[in-house]
Amino acid sequence: MALADFDRLQLHPWSGHRAEQVALAGIWRRAWCAAQGHGAPDIAPIGHWLGRVEAEFVAPVEIHVAERGGQPLAFMVMLPERAYVAQLYVDPHRHGQGLGRRLLDAACRRMPAGWRLHVATANAMGQRFYERYGLARGAVDRHPTTGRERVAFSWRPSPTGLPRNE
Repeated sequence: MALADFDRLQLHPWSGHRAEQVALAGIWRRAWCAAQGHGAPDIAPIGHWLGRVEAEFVAPVEIHVAERGGQPLAFMVMLPERAYVAQLYVDPHRHGQGLGRRLLDAACRRMPAGWRLHVATANAMGQRFYERYGLARGAVDRHPTTGRERVAFSWRPSPTGLPRNE
């Protein structure tokens, strides 16, 4: 991404408008498919993902959207009262452009005492991203609803008060 493009990148709380719901559902589906690799099970149609956006993107969650020129490119769902990042997805065509990093930086600002997240063990690319960001790998368990294996990651500020990745 050129510096000028990076400067045009905006992070904002999501509007909840239907067009943004549809855009985030599309990002979620495409990113989930990409994370599964070639061994992906049957992929649910876009209506499934839109239904999840409608059902899950409600208070008390906070949703932050990374966009450029009014086009959503990535999003993050946080539960600040639980110090938890529930979802973070970047459109696969936008990987490597700093979008995920910018969203995690926002999580660090919003939850400065630290936070945690889970990522599917099948999502090697996501695990590498979180490790590069400086998150600490934790225990492996199973998602309480889907039963899929996942690994915990956590972020804590360094003793100097600066994020570990700086």
